[in-house]
Amino acid sequence: MTTKLFFNFGEIINGYGYKVVNERDARASAGIMFLLGLISLFSVHMYRTIFWAELFSITFIIEFIVRVLINPKYAPYMLIGGLIVSNQNPDWVEAKPKHFAWLLGMGLGLVMTYYIIFDVITPIRLGICWLCLFLMFVESVFGICLGCMLYKKMKWKTYNCPGGICDTKPQKRYDKRKLVIIIGFLGLFFLTYTLLKSYKSNERTQIIIIKE
Repeated sequence: MTTKLFFNFGEIINGYGYKVVNERDARASAGIMFLLGLISLFSVHMYRTIFWAELFSITFIIEFIVRVLINPKYAPYMLIGGLIVSNQNPDWVEAKPKHFAWLLGMGLGLVMTYYIIFDVITPIRLGICWLCLFLMFVESVFGICLGCMLYKKMKWKTYNCPGGICDTKPQKRYDKRKLVIIIGFLGLFFLTYTLLKSYKSNERTQIIIIKE
């Protein structure tokens, strides 16, 4: 019984006819990993060393091995994320799509293991790093689990995916007026950028003339 409790994926919660995981913990942990991963990649460019990037990669690999093969409740980043959002109501989602998504994450981690052990530096290795960062970013910020969306595309039976992406109900159409407003703000941003750049350039030119 103890072994079953330890090596287990998902929890049984009253009111749900399937195993679930807390989406809030998952998003919090994704945010933490994204931040640390981004810092580690910046350290490569700033200090010309891959030490911190490799160290983060190792923790990433361990995290997903524990999530998939043991129990997400005991994964280090999940524990930290759960602690941060412990005062929030749980957001229970079906465990199977998450298990599939994290299985893909573990696969990427195993590929990274090869590159770390054999000290191979290739564009593929960097690409995997940026892909992982992108996946963690969209999950933590937008609540979009791309692995769960792929699970849905496989036509496997699902009940309750993060953000309701497994629902068969037709989604509400996006208001096109909002898109016009977004484009308008982008135009305003570029106009502001151009004017500010022109102003700063003229200011520097005047300073140089005064000094001369």
